[in-house]
Amino acid sequence: MALTPASWRVFRRRFFTACVAALVVMVTTVVYLNYKVGDTLSHTKKIANLHFPEGPAEGGNYLIIGSDSRAFVSDAAQEKAFGSKATQTGQRADVMMVLHIDPSQKSSYLVSFPRDLMVNFPGQGVRQLNSAFDAGAQGPQKVIDILNQDFDVKVNHYVQVNFKAFISVVDAIGTINVFFQNPTRDTFSGLNVPVPGCIALDGGNALAFVRSRHREELIGGQWRDRSGRSDLDRIGRQQDFIRRLAAKASGQASQNPLAAIDIANAVVPKLAVDAQLSTDDILRLVRTFRNVDPSQSGALEMTTLPVVPQPSNRNRLIVDQTLADPVLAKLRFGAATTTAPVSVQPSDVTVQVLNGSATAGAAGKAEAQFQERSFAPASPGNAATTVKTQVRYKPGAQAKAALVAQFLDGVGVPIEDPTLKDVDVSVVIGADWRGVHGQDTKVKASATSSTTVAKAVGNTAKTSASTKPAAGPVC
Repeated sequence: MALTPASWRVFRRRFFTACVAALVVMVTTVVYLNYKVGDTLSHTKKIANLHFPEGPAEGGNYLIIGSDSRAFVSDAAQEKAFGSKATQTGQRADVMMVLHIDPSQKSSYLVSFPRDLMVNFPGQGVRQLNSAFDAGAQGPQKVIDILNQDFDVKVNHYVQVNFKAFISVVDAIGTINVFFQNPTRDTFSGLNVPVPGCIALDGGNALAFVRSRHREELIGGQWRDRSGRSDLDRIGRQQDFIRRLAAKASGQASQNPLAAIDIANAVVPKLAVDAQLSTDDILRLVRTFRNVDPSQSGALEMTTLPVVPQPSNRNRLIVDQTLADPVLAKLRFGAATTTAPVSVQPSDVTVQVLNGSATAGAAGKAEAQFQERSFAPASPGNAATTVKTQVRYKPGAQAKAALVAQFLDGVGVPIEDPTLKDVDVSVVIGADWRGVHGQDTKVKASATSSTTVAKAVGNTAKTSASTKPAAGPVC
């Protein structure tokens, strides 16, 4: 039915009124969110007298340090949980990351710097990186200066998280699910998971998980050392946990914008940040992470600075300069990085080995061989019998599978497997297995594997369904 001139005027008036009302609601919400973020930030501990190199107008590099300081301990319960500030003095960096935010490229990139990395201290010679932070009030500035001088990485903001703050972050967002293949413990960090499966970690248990460097698993009735590469393995777990944490937080905020304020109110006041960090910087971080999806490997790109053991002391690390150069280049604003692919290195790849052969103990032996070559280990297990060895990889991890395949002496059928969630690559040992060999680790992440790829989706896999390894619960 056609509108009359009078009814058309009524429609236009009502439509205009509705638009104005919607605009008022939107503006009010934005103003409120800005006010609340600013108000929350005003209650945050500020670290003054930090000096930063000149950075970009927007975005920047955020140095994030997880401090093991016990200075906050004030009662017997906290002393039992975290340790005594009288006996565990000073502070060291349990976590050291640089988060690169570039709004112009709509990208974020997080690089972990291993605590055992040897670096040049100005006027003091070569020392371990995490000891730079054990310098009282000068700790943050010393780390900032070393990153600038040793790696040409300019830090523009600083965020410090202690044990208590980390627990508050997790508890504010909610429990985070992590899959454990076997009962797991770490008597040093306090990690204690008595049963395998998908375990919901609260703040205290999450802290024990991400701090674990002496991990043991109950396999065949015996506790076995699973610490492998110590801090490098811990970094992998930390990155995976951060992705899950960010995904849950962003999911809550997308469903209810005010939920982000509740999380910020619980978390931000417990952090320590540089005095220059502004409301706009916080809002920019929120916009960056609002669409993080842990099932998408490119949603938040994370890596570890490529390193190798020091020849004179394998417990200390030095930079693998060839592999590290493109990683560091991506942390530099204005650098031409689009043509420099970042290399996949073994420390970036979590490998699980499943035994589908008739040889008892083959999976455990292979897993140790992968570990010797710096791959991040996952618990070995058994699979249905298969003739052909398979290299199954989660979506987006084709280059990682190609790297693993280089160590298998010509065997291994690459298969994309969307059921894999907690490992990058699952190697299913077949009757053609020849062991783990080789040392060539320089595989480019942008390279396309020349091996034919089958997709394991329903019955479309080009291999027998009986050879597919049993997947653990999706966490």
